Amino acid sequence: MDIDIDKRKFQRWGEDPGWRGFVGFIGVPNLCLSGWEFMKIAPEGFIITFQHTYMTRNGVPSKFDFTVEGIQEAAKQVEHCADVLKAVGVDLIAQSGTPYSFCPEGGLAATRELHARVEKKTGLPAVFMGLAVIAALKKMGAKSIAVSSTYYYEGWRKRYTDFLQEAGFNVLGNESFVRLGYYANDDEVRRHPTRRFAMSLIYRAAKKVADMYPQADCVVISGAGSLTLDILQPLETDLRKPVISSGASQYYEIFRRLNCWESIPGRGSLLASLSNGP
Repeated sequence: MDIDIDKRKFQRWGEDPGWRGFVGFIGVPNLCLSGWEFMKIAPEGFIITFQHTYMTRNGVPSKFDFTVEGIQEAAKQVEHCADVLKAVGVDLIAQSGTPYSFCPEGGLAATRELHARVEKKTGLPAVFMGLAVIAALKKMGAKSIAVSSTYYYEGWRKRYTDFLQEAGFNVLGNESFVRLGYYANDDEVRRHPTRRFAMSLIYRAAKKVADMYPQADCVVISGAGSLTLDILQPLETDLRKPVISSGASQYYEIFRRLNCWESIPGRGSLLASLSNGP
């Protein structure tokens, strides 16, 4: 059986890897899918590398517990990871994990301050996922939004609502898997590996949120521990309105900051709009 392979995605002998862009991702303590989804849709000429933040217990790296306090601990390592990526030689630093923007104390202002500090210290463009979502919503002209916060537990969900409202958006609703009735409680969600949430579940949850808040200008899917890129275009077709995800927002901002204006078709209107330029 012949398998259709896009050979442009593979390193060729004698080629300079990452000739278009070398992106350094700062990942969350558990498996971070951001880099893999990025390479799935990135145009020819991109490569990535990773630095992971982590949690400790008694001085030993431990399993991530999906709490506000856990994120606050892991987020303290963002600047160090950025320094490491600078030393590696990346062209851009991409911090994954929207909760890193809304869980630490200080809210939006503190996140913007950290972002500016990382850029000044490293001399590199930096893309923070939480800030990228805000930028994407502004680009789409959204005023009122509905959020599908997927596997977010209640403490995260409330903080994310406050964060988006602080950024100037009217959050009509923010619904997690638990609030939508797909899981009985937060503990049940945490027992499920985030990387294994079916895209059908992500799709149904986003569609249900859109139905609950039909006045929303845009639907936001949060939770970069799940795969979203393949369902954005179908959702926009079915809902007749823009749909963005944390990942798509981050990738758009990465391409924008690296002046790569090649359209990414079939992954929603935000990424398709790259060909329109700045």
